[in-house]
Amino acid sequence: MLAVTALAACGGGGSSDANPSGTRAEPSRAAAGKPARPAFDPPVRFDGPTVELTDAQQPSTTSGEALRPALALADGVAYLTTEDGLEAVDTGTGDARWNVETRNPADRGGFGSKRVAPWVSADGRTAYAAFGREVEGEGTMPDRSVIEVLAVDTATGHKTWSAQIPSAPSSTGLAAVPIGADENLAPQVVGVDAGTAVVTEADTTYAVETATGAVRWKKADFRALTFADGVVAGGESTGYAEGRLLGVDADTGRQRWSEPDVRQPAVAGARWLSGNLDDRTVVVDAVGGRTRASFEGRDWRCLDDEQSLMACSRSGYKASDTGLVVFDAKSAQQKWVLPDHSGRVVPRVTGFWHGALYGEVGGEPVVLDGNTGKDRQTSAGAAPYEIDRYGGVEGTSFHRAAG
Repeated sequence: MLAVTALAACGGGGSSDANPSGTRAEPSRAAAGKPARPAFDPPVRFDGPTVELTDAQQPSTTSGEALRPALALADGVAYLTTEDGLEAVDTGTGDARWNVETRNPADRGGFGSKRVAPWVSADGRTAYAAFGREVEGEGTMPDRSVIEVLAVDTATGHKTWSAQIPSAPSSTGLAAVPIGADENLAPQVVGVDAGTAVVTEADTTYAVETATGAVRWKKADFRALTFADGVVAGGESTGYAEGRLLGVDADTGRQRWSEPDVRQPAVAGARWLSGNLDDRTVVVDAVGGRTRASFEGRDWRCLDDEQSLMACSRSGYKASDTGLVVFDAKSAQQKWVLPDHSGRVVPRVTGFWHGALYGEVGGEPVVLDGNTGKDRQTSAGAAPYEIDRYGGVEGTSFHRAAG
């Protein structure tokens, strides 16, 4: 029912700068006279009062299509891309640590804005987010659309950097057809490294110098998805319903590698991409462009555990359309697969962190061991998509770890 081909590839320890969540040490609560929060690496059971993170809801009204909440979880703090700017919430208390608004106000008409989760640096010191804004004209200058980028010190809440990029959507009109598997085309900070911030909006990617805020290069019909080891990688539209995976040099925007005829590109990990190639799904090393794995069927979705494992899963109405494969992220060697002729049900995967695979079976949250595939917790209490050692986020609710 499931065929997987693991292909030889160069080894890959990953670039921590491509980690969308990052980590940072939380100040000692014991030193402040407060009991330390229970921490588990990884958590496998969730219980107790929840912390609501409603400002991350997508869109920000009750109408319109529901999208993944715009938040990133990092070592005890939830970072939210809100309508007005960036917000940090202590997931232990539910209190806001800080809130930084954009220079230009949000447009509050219609159904509210679509937003993308913040990007937090690997050292946990800075949170970045991008916003679509309208700048009111003055004198002979007309109104104009910009992408406003914010960088905030996570410890103090002070704005450390900002930029306004002239919004320049592709002239081909291909923005009406989403390049990637995620149809949220809102402005996004893909990553920041070596003085370059990679920002996307719709079907255009911008490389911005953090020292000056100047656009070093921009590329239309190209939506960046990862930024690691000096390579910006994502999907490029080459025509209506046609495309390829592409990696370009972060300094110059020149092509480093390409994988033709791959559609619906998606992030598969810190330095991995996936996409549909004919009737298969391929997983590609985003830095070198080499195919690492190939699966029968389209629309497999992959994620790594931020350590050493990769999980790829597929859902469908029929049992024959579902599958789950976990393999070593460095060697691409398969570790286990479901279905495995044992009669076990394939879970709907929601998250993967530090060797624990989170999901649901029949609406019941479960946790599987990422290395063995065995059930680790059959009544987990939540099926989070964002996880840290203190708990996980399901919907817009943070669930505290209890084991």
